[in-house]
Amino acid sequence: MTMPEDSSSAPALAEARSLDEAQVAALEQSFRSWMDASRRKADQASRRRLWLIFLLLRSTGARLGEVLGLDPTRDLDLDSERPTARFGRNGQDGREVPLPADVAQALREALADLGLAPGAARLFDMDQGHVRRKFYERAEAAGLPRELASPSVLRRSRARQLMRQDVPLPVVQRLLGHSSADLTAAFSDYSDIEASDIVEAYLKREEHRKTSARNRFFGAVSKVVEGPVVASVEITSLGGFKVTSVVTRESVDRLGIKPGVLATADIKAPWVQISAGEDEPRSSAANRYPATVRRILTGEAQGDQVAAEVVAQLSDGTMLAAVITHESVRRLNLAVGDPVWASFGAFSVILNFG
Repeated sequence: MTMPEDSSSAPALAEARSLDEAQVAALEQSFRSWMDASRRKADQASRRRLWLIFLLLRSTGARLGEVLGLDPTRDLDLDSERPTARFGRNGQDGREVPLPADVAQALREALADLGLAPGAARLFDMDQGHVRRKFYERAEAAGLPRELASPSVLRRSRARQLMRQDVPLPVVQRLLGHSSADLTAAFSDYSDIEASDIVEAYLKREEHRKTSARNRFFGAVSKVVEGPVVASVEITSLGGFKVTSVVTRESVDRLGIKPGVLATADIKAPWVQISAGEDEPRSSAANRYPATVRRILTGEAQGDQVAAEVVAQLSDGTMLAAVITHESVRRLNLAVGDPVWASFGAFSVILNFG
């Protein structure tokens, strides 16, 4: 049975919705110092297991019951290039969540020491009440309100961290295992003060935006087609979009480009073309996506009578910015909410690995 989000201290959580980066670091250090200070072997094992549970909650945004239900021999893949944890009923039909390198390494070291538990399969088999109490103690030792160490606060903090890094809402929804994006949005809401601060920071970024601003897709290599001189590399983004790039054969060998390798595809805004209407345009561009106009920014107030920026949103929430002329905006009769197609050529895509 899935355990509900922690509601034992709802009034306090209303004020302390999530941890900021400094608080996460303080809580993590509290766990690490507590673990290192142990002298008895039994205490060392117990504290290390709690440390690993904290790391998994902090890095995956999973529910406490999901983490405690993990069978490392079945649900953890720590030996591949992309370490993952699988959450779901008995490890079947669940969701895979990537693990940071430091968390994967800590898990590898723990699994190499089976003295931590009667067997590797029971590494996380601990009572939920006991885990919560120890988490609250670690928060108080770090000088934080005890409620900030609640597993549900750690879950919320991970969601908000991902969204602040511009990870599309549907992707965060999938990682957290929410049944709808509405749940994710409500789970990661902001106070009035926080919302004001975020908007202010956003407006400052917009004010200083340059035409060299780039668009970004995160994903993994899904196909490589090599030619005599160059190769076509296809990336499948987290939102399911295919992005095609052309690189040299030498780059394929030097960077170890092959299916499954994680990559980021960047496209400069001046290289993105916008076509009005719902019908897919006839174009030689390898990358073409239906989208909706979300913003049209002009530089007329600053005396720029030439360039304009059109920001269009794809179905997974990804934003693509295109720098075009004022005349193009007028000729296409673009307005916020209009359906458009955003496109760019394969030679315009810059791939980054690692």
